[in-house]
Amino acid sequence: MSEKQITRKNFLKGVGTTIAGVTVLGGMTSILTGCDEEVQASNDQGDASYPLPYKRVDPDQVAKRAYDGYQEKGG
Repeated sequence: MSEKQITRKNFLKGVGTTIAGVTVLGGMTSILTGCDEEVQASNDQGDASYPLPYKRVDPDQVAKRAYDGYQEKGG
C-alpha cells in the first residue's frame, strides 16, 4: 500500500477551490430565492407609512442634547 503525499501547493489549491465553490453556491441561493414569486409577493407591502408624524424640532436643542449625550456616554 503506497502512501500518497500531498504537497502544500496541491493542498492550498484544493482549499481555494473549495472556498470558491462554497462562495458561488452561497451566491446562487440568494439569486434563486430572489426569483421566487412567493418571496416577491411577501415583499410587496404597498406604500410604506412612517410610524410617527413629522414634528419640527429646534436645532439648538437638538445640538445641546447631542453634545450632552456624547459627554455623558463618552462617545
